[in-house]
Amino acid sequence: MASKTEKLLKLMHFLAWLAFIGLLIKAGAIIMSYGVSIQNPEASKDLYKGMDLSRYADVNFAHYSMIVFYHALLYLLQAYVALFVAKLLNAVNLEKPFTMTVVAILRKISITIFAVWILAMVHNLHVVLLEKYAAIEAEPFASEYIFLAGIVYVLTQLFKRGVEMQNENELTV
Repeated sequence: MASKTEKLLKLMHFLAWLAFIGLLIKAGAIIMSYGVSIQNPEASKDLYKGMDLSRYADVNFAHYSMIVFYHALLYLLQAYVALFVAKLLNAVNLEKPFTMTVVAILRKISITIFAVWILAMVHNLHVVLLEKYAAIEAEPFASEYIFLAGIVYVLTQLFKRGVEMQNENELTV
């Protein structure tokens, strides 16, 4: 019979896959809407669920395209994190949780979240510069991703040390 923890991990695994699919749909919807907005500039007023980027399109199409690119890439990177989380939850063995597979997946999650932070900082710099020089109100991305990347990195190091200790214990027995 499955324990509460196993059931919770299975539920979280399902939710991670659901998040992955949802984030891919968001990114795809933004990309498709952008394609429509190339031919119909009015579409930039409601790119995706009320996302109004028309102020960028009105000033400069290249800046508008970059802002759309940032949004789509943000969702794609978040989907990539969700995919790694699903893989992580599938790889975790409660009897022997410290494995190099788990460490490798955690490392990939940390690096991807760090990439999301870099993307957010580039986007934020871009929109702040546009606000300053083109008088377009800036809507920066959240910048807490660096904190999250740091937490996952620390967990990675803890799991790596757990693998080392587990291997030492196996050698001494």
